[in-house]
Amino acid sequence: MPVPPPFSYPTERHVRRHGPRGYADPQYFKPWLRDEFQFRCVYCLVRERWHPDGDGGFSVEHLRPRSRSPQLATEYDNLLYACCRCNAAKQDLEGILDPTTEPLANHLLVSSEGDVDGLTEAGSELIKVCQLDRTGLVEFRRGIFQLLQMIQSSNDLKRREVLGRFFGFPANLPRLRTLRPPEGNSRPTGIALSANELALRGQLPDTY
Repeated sequence: MPVPPPFSYPTERHVRRHGPRGYADPQYFKPWLRDEFQFRCVYCLVRERWHPDGDGGFSVEHLRPRSRSPQLATEYDNLLYACCRCNAAKQDLEGILDPTTEPLANHLLVSSEGDVDGLTEAGSELIKVCQLDRTGLVEFRRGIFQLLQMIQSSNDLKRREVLGRFFGFPANLPRLRTLRPPEGNSRPTGIALSANELALRGQLPDTY
């Protein structure tokens, strides 16, 4: 199965499928957010699979920062999933692009050489804030593209294994069905579409 371009920003706005409520600590939302945003940073699109610490290199991101909107600190719809680098870079800034209100593909474009272009003023601002054009990240993206091209052009017997390792879902999929948010889940039907449930039914793609 062909792997979609690994740094293609969504062409549609993200519609949330989970809605856990009542956790006192934002960190308890992390398993839900991992599944919600496909185990990758919403800003730079780096995946858990590519980080040496897996999900340990990612964190709960507040779209509207806690320092300015403390009442939203534990509101699921104010939370995103981001790598620690992007989260730290954003800090307490407001007005950053929200992937749940508009498609980021309208604002950002990554070339096969790893370069990123801002298609709008808001896209250019996000590049500046999260340093999406820093040399190390550009070179990393270029390397991922080259790796994918090399794997897909190979007939090696280990091709499937390598594809799964770098372009598949992480092994530690959160078991959302077993979680019990204190105030329930406003979108319970989303659990059936979670990665772990799809895996149990044999419907989870090998790559994404």
